[in-house]
Amino acid sequence: MKKILLSIVMTMLLVTMSGCVQSTLKQCENPQELEAKIAKSKEIIDSYKSGYIIIGRVVLDGDGDVRDVNTQMEILDDGYFAGPTKDLSRPVGFRMHQYAPYDLQLKDIKRDEGEDWIDVGTIHMKPLKESQLANLKAQVVLKEGGDPSQTEMLLTVENGPVNTPSNGTEPRSHWPDPIKVSMQDDGLAQASGFSPVNYWCRITAEDYLTKSFDIDFKEEQTLDLGTIILEKPRQIELTYIVSEKPPFNPDELKTINIPAGTRWKATYDIYGWDLEFTQEEGSVSMRYSYAPCSLWDLGDGEIGQYVDIDIDVLGQELRRKPHVDNGHVYLMHQQHWKRWVLFKVFVK
Repeated sequence: MKKILLSIVMTMLLVTMSGCVQSTLKQCENPQELEAKIAKSKEIIDSYKSGYIIIGRVVLDGDGDVRDVNTQMEILDDGYFAGPTKDLSRPVGFRMHQYAPYDLQLKDIKRDEGEDWIDVGTIHMKPLKESQLANLKAQVVLKEGGDPSQTEMLLTVENGPVNTPSNGTEPRSHWPDPIKVSMQDDGLAQASGFSPVNYWCRITAEDYLTKSFDIDFKEEQTLDLGTIILEKPRQIELTYIVSEKPPFNPDELKTINIPAGTRWKATYDIYGWDLEFTQEEGSVSMRYSYAPCSLWDLGDGEIGQYVDIDIDVLGQELRRKPHVDNGHVYLMHQQHWKRWVLFKVFVK
């Protein structure tokens, strides 16, 4: 039944599409898969009541798997793609390791007036010469005498400009393997062959906190990240009570011990997490995932002192990523999860 409905929808859509887009579909060896992407894109721009659908194909003028190209929509096996855009003024970025960055300028593409469908044609990704690629160098140190040779450093290509109604990207079924940077026994990390684009770097070691950050390479550059220090996580004791709204029931008090770096959820019935306890140079901070969320520092003391808290007289909210004061009691109103959490933090 779903296939029949999809066929009917696509027949109706194709009647309104320009001849060039129909030609693109005819060139595709697996038009059903591309048609499904077009139908999904149409649903998205209809839900936002604005936007456009771009349809085209990516071709690599060198070695590699075209599905490894990183962009705001999924690239199909044969390089074809279809996806929604918010407007025609901003570009759509295409990125791939060891290839030149490509920014598709939609404003330069001709289209029929009032038409939502835009055939962007074939996009050729050009491999870079070795002399055009960038290099990386870093010194990794593990605190408390850890063995830096056991550290793993991985880099992945990030998106270029994103132009979608939601300002987000489409999930994809295929991801390229991350680039692994070789690590010497003394913690010296060196690698070459990076495109002049943004990469996401992730450094991990067993029993140590992970470090993740953005790297912006420039053409023909050797980027020295300097010394990167990984530290062991401090242990955190949380006592907490969850309630739909205050007051809180002291009989529902719970205690949990977690390491810094943990994304903690007060209950397991949510798909996300309430707070992440980050650590930098031994200092622990809190970060929430979904907004709107409000945090208040109620001060030193025990949870029992605050179970009947009057939320009408609460003071100033804490900023986005507040430092944890050891032994303090905090109040969180997570509007996304429709609940309040009263908790005390003790960092060991």
